[in-house]
Amino acid sequence: MKACSCYKTAILTRLKPIAPILFLLFMADAVFAQQRQCFSEKKVVVDDRTFLPFTKGEVVRKISGPQKNILDQICSVITAWDSIAPPQGMKVLCSGLDRSLDIYFLPYLFEDGIRYASEGGPMVSIYVNDPLCMFGLPVVSDIFLCPQQTAGFHGFPIYRNDRHEITVVSKKQVPLFVPVSQEEYLKALIAKEEKNQDTNTGSDYQSAFREMEQAYQQLLKTDQVAAREFKQQMVAFKAEVGKSGTEMIDPVALLKKELSGLTAQERTRQALYGGASAIEAYRNASGLVPYEDRRNAEALVRPNPALITGSATGQVQLLVVSWTVGSPDVYDKPRMYAEDRAGFHLAENLMRQLYLDQKIWSEVFRICR
Repeated sequence: MKACSCYKTAILTRLKPIAPILFLLFMADAVFAQQRQCFSEKKVVVDDRTFLPFTKGEVVRKISGPQKNILDQICSVITAWDSIAPPQGMKVLCSGLDRSLDIYFLPYLFEDGIRYASEGGPMVSIYVNDPLCMFGLPVVSDIFLCPQQTAGFHGFPIYRNDRHEITVVSKKQVPLFVPVSQEEYLKALIAKEEKNQDTNTGSDYQSAFREMEQAYQQLLKTDQVAAREFKQQMVAFKAEVGKSGTEMIDPVALLKKELSGLTAQERTRQALYGGASAIEAYRNASGLVPYEDRRNAEALVRPNPALITGSATGQVQLLVVSWTVGSPDVYDKPRMYAEDRAGFHLAENLMRQLYLDQKIWSEVFRICR
């Protein structure tokens, strides 16, 4: 008995140093088992649709363009994530072209004896060295409303532009945006309106008058009788417009007048934009808001040229990340997504987990220099 007791003591003594490791391995297996069931073709019906949430999925890459190597590298980091390596219950589609990479999670459905991936699903979009993706629609030319910082994402800022939330990843110690002066904005707007006039896309009445004048000049060359009749119609039309009290507006003249009326200090001051409400309130053609009323306006900016220097191919200097999930209220904010895991929500929940995984995003952001 004594020998047996000594033998047991020796075994326990040897196992003692590795006991914590064995415990951690056991717990990891237990946690994994809770999160992910074994692959199977078990069907689940949700809202009259049949899903295959446990089927083994696949990763499909369709990536091309000058930044293919970089997009492939980013794709490899994300698809190595243990929750989709391999995917379960969905197809992971990595679609890359030029400077953008879209990664979709597409749940599998079952119908008429066929398994197929849904046509749409949650996605994360990553843009490489493309500063314009920080913004929404331009106000004019390359001038935009300044995005507003709203939160943070694993050490980098989240901004809200006029379309959606985006995360901007840049390791350069320079501002992301540079201010646009009132003079710069007005000159860009004048150039746009002048181009519109050259292509007959100005105001409705001005365009009509220009087209009528051009038609009249053409008629003079071929049929002077018809030209005289047409001229009378032109005069009558202009008179009718005048009787209706409709003001003939020349936007270029108005904008040039607005620009010439600025002081030297006002010309260099950052442009503050109020849109249609400012045009009505301040009786201008630009939508600019006086500095004194700046609280009722948004600053106009451009992307900082210093964000991308030299050849951008093969070197990541800027990443812009945006998200899309199914919930309308938080479609661009997976951190706020809170639905069950049934049906289509399976993929959306997984996209939320990807959003929250700091290790994965640290690896992606390490690519940016």
